[in-house]
Amino acid sequence: MTHTNEFISQLSSKLGRPIPTEPPKYVPIDVPHIHLSEAKERASSFMNNWQALGGKGAIVNSHEDTVLCLKEWFGEQQSTWPNRDQAIVAWDMLPTIAESAFAALEWPLARYTQAAKNPRARYLLASQAELGVTGADWGIALSGTLVVNSSPQRGRAISLLPPRHLTFIEASKLRDNLFEVLEELISLGVPPSAIEMISGPSRTSDIEMDLSIGVHGPIEVYVVLIGD
Repeated sequence: MTHTNEFISQLSSKLGRPIPTEPPKYVPIDVPHIHLSEAKERASSFMNNWQALGGKGAIVNSHEDTVLCLKEWFGEQQSTWPNRDQAIVAWDMLPTIAESAFAALEWPLARYTQAAKNPRARYLLASQAELGVTGADWGIALSGTLVVNSSPQRGRAISLLPPRHLTFIEASKLRDNLFEVLEELISLGVPPSAIEMISGPSRTSDIEMDLSIGVHGPIEVYVVLIGD
């Protein structure tokens, strides 16, 4: 079946309905655009929604805050992770506060493209890591969502394959709603090859309506929100 009219004709026949002769009338949908009044409210809303969806998060304002946060989340675990030099895989470049915190802790980072030169090796590196560390391009306050553009230097494998995913995002990158993010995406001209929208740990209820966590991605997700 290759023609649209043929498809519609057969569908109408199956439903016992007449074949439509004109498209349905356009019905405008007025979606309210909710805006938050200030940056502090935006940060608080994002963090509350992120945590409500099962993610762990913290707002930091200094190098010291970041180090303490990482110690609290991963301090006891990271020393026991096998293959310690490649247990944490990260983007080639992270926000400055993240770089300084990992350096202070002396936790080695396996860089995504530098540690593995070809795509297959990079996927293997990410699949064997315990923690994937990335930045983010935007955060959506009203849904607690991270938005991440893919590129060869910051592939999706880092945020999808390890069982834990840690994201660093500056408060200046928070937006109120998805519409604002989409407008900025359009303004880029050439869209990225893929866009991730992360709202809490991976979850599905496809199998017998039983909620399962970590099926299509990390079982634990963390965000460090870097204050202005």
